[in-house]
Amino acid sequence: MTQNGKMSSYGLYLQTVRVEKGISIEQVAEESRIRAGILRSIEAEDHAKLPDDVFVKGFLRIFAQVIGADPEEALRRFDVRREAVPAVEIHAHSGTEKPPRLWLTLLWVTAMMIGLVGGTFAVYQMVYHKGPAAAPPETTVKAEEDSAPADKSSSAETPAETVDTAVEAATPKPSAAEKPAAYALEIVCHEDTWLKIIADDARATEHQMKPGDKITLTAETMFNLLIGNAGGVSVQLNGQPVPVPGSSGQVVNLQLP
Repeated sequence: MTQNGKMSSYGLYLQTVRVEKGISIEQVAEESRIRAGILRSIEAEDHAKLPDDVFVKGFLRIFAQVIGADPEEALRRFDVRREAVPAVEIHAHSGTEKPPRLWLTLLWVTAMMIGLVGGTFAVYQMVYHKGPAAAPPETTVKAEEDSAPADKSSSAETPAETVDTAVEAATPKPSAAEKPAAYALEIVCHEDTWLKIIADDARATEHQMKPGDKITLTAETMFNLLIGNAGGVSVQLNGQPVPVPGSSGQVVNLQLP
C-alpha cells in the first residue's frame, strides 16, 4: 500500500489506535455491542462482508468512540476510500457465490401463479360438470311422473342439492401463506432522534422522529437497528420490552432477536 493509501485507510487508522492502546477486538465488541467479525472486516476494509454504507458509518463512529479515536477522521477516510473504489466493484465477486434473490422471487411468483390457475380450472370442472352429470335422464323423470307423482318432488330436488354441495366444496379456503409475521417491532420516541432500520433483507430505511412518534414493523427473521439517541426511544418486540443500552445522545446498534 502506498503512503497515500495508508493516509486514506480508515481500517488501518482504527487498528493502529486500538493496538497502540492495547485494546482487543473482543473488548471493543463487548463495549460497542458490535460483532467481532464486523469489527475485523472494518479493519480489513472487507466490504463484501459488511452491510450497507449507512450502517458501516454508524459502526465506524461507535468503534472510534470506544477506542478513543477521532470519529470524524474515521468517517472522512471511509468516504475517501469509497470514492476511490466504487461499491459495484467491491461487491462484484460476491454475485457469483449465490444467485440474485430477484430470480428466486420470480420463480416463487411463477410457481404460485401456475398453482392458482390449476386450482381455478379444477374448481370450474367440478362445478360445471359434476352438477349436470348428477341429474337423472329425462326419460327417467317422465317414467317417475307416470308411476308415482309423490316421487317427483324428491327427484327434482336432487340436482339442486348436488350443485349446492359442489359450490360449497369449491369455496376457497384461507391460504396457509397468510400466516402472521414471526416478529412485530414497535418503537416509540420520547426525544428527538434518528433511526436506520433493516427488516430481513430489505433495503435500509431512515426515519427522523419527534417525541410521540411511533413506528410499527414486521419481519420473518430479524431486525437491525441503528439508533442515534439511545435514551430517546422505547423498543418492544412481540409485545415484550427490549432494553436499549446507552444514554441520551449516544449512538447504538441493535440486532433483534
